[in-house]
Amino acid sequence: MSRIILIGLVYLGAFANAAQAATFTIDQSRSTLVVQLFRDGVAARLGHDHVVRATRFSGLVSFDPTAPQSASIRVDVDAAALKADEPSTRSRFSVSGAPTASDIAEIETSMKSERQLYVSKFPRITFASDRITREASGRWQVAGQLTIRGVTRAVRFPATVRMEGDVFRATATIEFLQTSFGYQPYRAALGAIKNKDAVILHVDLTATPQ
Repeated sequence: MSRIILIGLVYLGAFANAAQAATFTIDQSRSTLVVQLFRDGVAARLGHDHVVRATRFSGLVSFDPTAPQSASIRVDVDAAALKADEPSTRSRFSVSGAPTASDIAEIETSMKSERQLYVSKFPRITFASDRITREASGRWQVAGQLTIRGVTRAVRFPATVRMEGDVFRATATIEFLQTSFGYQPYRAALGAIKNKDAVILHVDLTATPQ
């Protein structure tokens, strides 16, 4: 009887470890979420392309290689902690030029204002997957709901996923229109200098077992 109980406990322990290993917490210190914005307008040469990095975010990933159809991901971003045009981020994404400190301050103020992200009223940007389907080895299609400024839109994008030991890694790029979330792109000089409506979100996530 004791042998049967012991074997049962071993199987239960293995099952518990497997279930735990399928749930991962996003490691902010090893992950990046960066939005790239592009200049536009008749005086575009006087402006700059921009990058905005999320500095505070969290999330959970559920992923089991033996049951990929059950995978899911949720990410929650603190919109008030977005940082524009850090030199290291501009360098990483090969963005030319160097906006002045006053330019960056103006971009951040406008970005967080009522005219754009309105972070005092809508402090969170979130994404929650609806469906993740495998296309090929390491390649997936992700469909889900992206919420910005209190507006939720369905998005779909390809992603690369891999396991590095017990660490989950995923990369993706997502393109969307700012106006689809209810706000206008940044503009100055009566619109002679402005940003394009379309932006690209670069996602590089590292998540570790809970």
